[in-house]
Amino acid sequence: MNLTRCSNGHYYDADTYASCPHCGGAAVENKTVSYDSGPTQSLADTVDLDSFRNAEADSARNIPAAEPAGGFDLDDAKTISIYQNSKVDTVQMSPIVGWLVCTKGKFYGQDFRLKSGRNFIGRGSDMDVCLAGESTVSRDRHATIIHEPRQNVFIAQPGESRELFYVNGNVVLTPVQLKKNDVLQIGNVQLMLIPCCDDAFNWNEEKED
Repeated sequence: MNLTRCSNGHYYDADTYASCPHCGGAAVENKTVSYDSGPTQSLADTVDLDSFRNAEADSARNIPAAEPAGGFDLDDAKTISIYQNSKVDTVQMSPIVGWLVCTKGKFYGQDFRLKSGRNFIGRGSDMDVCLAGESTVSRDRHATIIHEPRQNVFIAQPGESRELFYVNGNVVLTPVQLKKNDVLQIGNVQLMLIPCCDDAFNWNEEKED
């Protein structure tokens, strides 16, 4: 370093500057400039970090959200309370009151739903309990199973067929009240009664709550 003092009392490196840089900003010769000797940026020119972050946040908020393909919302359904209209739906539907489960025959292991009122059993497609393709069962109303909702009881009674059917091995010629696990023999098919409505539960009490 060639330390030189100018006429105004400033010290500078004569190897780097042709004249005092403090006095007039003299032109710099084609010499390598020290990394530390460059001009310092004024504090007034520095960027406020908080302002920069706030500007970025405002910019992100102004970006519109991408729309689903096709330009419409795929889920436009309104959220509904689980309690809304629950009683109305219950009244309009015909709830299951029990099942007949096949324990022997063509439909072994299958279940047939029973509703309140009369349930006609036969092999016709319009029967409430349809034992389709079972030739030992009459087409129309071989037997009838009734659920009486006021007393909450199940009753078996003869249908309109000439053929007979049995409950627990006894022929049914007049109405017979049924209980859980009673077995009906209709042709070659055995059906066990499994109640849904019993002393512990019935749909009428649910409607009143």
